[in-house]
Amino acid sequence: MNPEAERLRDYMFDVSEEAWCAGWMTDLEYDLWSAVVAGPHEYGRLRITSEEVNELRKLAETCGGWIVFDDAAGETWVPLAEWKERYRAKRAENF
Repeated sequence: MNPEAERLRDYMFDVSEEAWCAGWMTDLEYDLWSAVVAGPHEYGRLRITSEEVNELRKLAETCGGWIVFDDAAGETWVPLAEWKERYRAKRAENF
């Protein structure tokens, strides 16, 4: 993982810790991307702010991807286009 992706991973980890006292809450990647797409909202004991949304967006754009949790590999960087497709598929499953 390159340094830019590591910064995104660390930021996502910090949000998860603040919201849930858990380093990587289940579906964290989807919940945080939902904030990127839809804007600020409640997440655990935290309200994700516009500033946090902007930081997530900036970090994703800088590294050209998003971080997902893979059961075998742990936190893993995926290209933004692939991530957006995964996100669309997950949302379609839930409706």
